[in-house]
Amino acid sequence: MFCPNCGTEVTEGTKFCPNCGADIQATIEAGAAANMNATNQQPQMQSQPTGFDYNSYQQNTQQGNPQQGFAQQGAPYYLNIAGIQKRDLAIAIILSIVTCGIYGIYWFIVLTDETNQITGKTDLASGGLAFLFSIISCGIYYFYWSYKMGEKVDMIKGNPNGSTSILFLILSIFGLGIVNYIIAQDAINNLVSAC
Repeated sequence: MFCPNCGTEVTEGTKFCPNCGADIQATIEAGAAANMNATNQQPQMQSQPTGFDYNSYQQNTQQGNPQQGFAQQGAPYYLNIAGIQKRDLAIAIILSIVTCGIYGIYWFIVLTDETNQITGKTDLASGGLAFLFSIISCGIYYFYWSYKMGEKVDMIKGNPNGSTSILFLILSIFGLGIVNYIIAQDAINNLVSAC
């Protein structure tokens, strides 16, 4: 069972979501009432979707209607893309080089925050804390960050059982962390483009 408001998995019979505090039963009933009203009216496009159901998106894309992949509630696979924008990869790479890595730090922080928001991984450290932990631990935390970033990228790509986390860890060990940034940003850009 999933929270209709934020998509967090909850146990059967839970009254309030432990993540967002939403009244689960009331939200489900409101959604059911809205669905009954919608069957009697013309369908309308959502002006600003707040979530994305990747499973539904893939199925509807094959049927030629990708916009029906958006999900407000009850989605089995929920991605929160509200406020997320595409970032030009070439410019990000050039700025990281020209600024001697300063933009790379900003990119690291923003990528962490955006992937946490998209996947709903609010239990992971924010971008600023992840950067701080990486400095304090002399880079050890960065390997953990890379592994978790790979897991989030797999979720964004619609393959939560993928092996991107292992790839990200290996790239980090060999000092190719910027490749992790590129892969993660590309996954975000593709998701935003699809929406």
